[in-house]
Amino acid sequence: MTQVDSQQTLETTDMQVLGEIHDYKVFKVSSPSIIEADWREIEEQNTACIYQHYDWVRICCETLEKDHTVFIVMGKNESGAQFILPMAVENGFIKTLRWIGNTHSNICSGIYSKDFLKTSTPEFLKDLFKLIGSGIGGLCYAQLNNQPKELAGFSNPLLHLPQQQSVNKMYDMNLTHGMDAILDAGNGKRKRKLWRKQNRIAESQGGFEFVIPKTDAEKKEAVEEFFVMKAQRFKDMGIKDVFADANAKQFVFDQALAPEKNGITLYEIYLLKVGGKTRAMYAVGIYGKRCQAYVNAVSYDEFSSNSPGEMLIYMMVEHLVNKGYETLDLGVGNERYKRSWCPNEYGLFSTIMPLTGASIPFVKAVQMKNSTKRALRNNDAIWSRLKKIRKLKASIFNSN
Repeated sequence: MTQVDSQQTLETTDMQVLGEIHDYKVFKVSSPSIIEADWREIEEQNTACIYQHYDWVRICCETLEKDHTVFIVMGKNESGAQFILPMAVENGFIKTLRWIGNTHSNICSGIYSKDFLKTSTPEFLKDLFKLIGSGIGGLCYAQLNNQPKELAGFSNPLLHLPQQQSVNKMYDMNLTHGMDAILDAGNGKRKRKLWRKQNRIAESQGGFEFVIPKTDAEKKEAVEEFFVMKAQRFKDMGIKDVFADANAKQFVFDQALAPEKNGITLYEIYLLKVGGKTRAMYAVGIYGKRCQAYVNAVSYDEFSSNSPGEMLIYMMVEHLVNKGYETLDLGVGNERYKRSWCPNEYGLFSTIMPLTGASIPFVKAVQMKNSTKRALRNNDAIWSRLKKIRKLKASIFNSN
């Protein structure tokens, strides 16, 4: 096959023209590597999160999404690429269009140029998703969860489409005013008292240290410890272990071992060790001056009652402040420690819409399910009771 023939094959199988809308040509792409140059050019404008960074999505496609259909959409005009929507299709009786990474991606969005964010219109977005639906074919709907309403100070373009408040909220903190300001923003007296107590107990159990694994061997060991701690947590809570799958495990390993590039770290691991043993772990992505927590875990042993996770957060925040970073988000999910540490709470939204007329009943069912979950999650009393019931059921099941 000649070089020309190879290029033609690439264009017809891995990158296809879906159509043209206004002055944009819209492409369907099966792998981020095909449009790496366009991707990196747009992401330099810093309108997205770590979860939309090229290398994060590339690794995700090679691991987590191996069994799904990658469906990346790119729009270009005479000035070049203006938006990329990193999506995948879950195939079944009804096809679901969702973000790449699914629940492993805490905060989701497309990647947009600032010009596109300034000029996008409802008409364009509706025509775009009509075109996307025709490219998928069959019975299908879009469920694009956990999107921020603002991107780099602009409105998220997908707000032009049918939307619903997401089940989860996002929590973050400003790091620029120093550690004392962070502590005082949320029950600082309690945090300082707990920190002193944790120090005394940890010293009595062999001392403690804040560790950042540097070598590949150290990172692999930390990830293996994470899988063990997280599996125990999921088992105790009666929750499906989302890291049990081999593809998910490979995804975490590859993210952790990815080298820093252009000031972007996909996965920096922080460990709390007490008496030489790992008691808590946090993994954070660093994108410019912004830090985004990805996963965390704690051990279940003689130190567990001393809140090792919160002890690690204290040291992690202090470290990030000293490094000169500007913000840290602790991800999504209504947890007490996130509300305690993060004074900033943001609602997220989901784009849930039919891509074919026949999928409308399915969309209504999804919207109703999400509304119910959101109501339960946002009622502290009910949510606490449900977690206790789930944990009790798990303990009974695990004892049999």
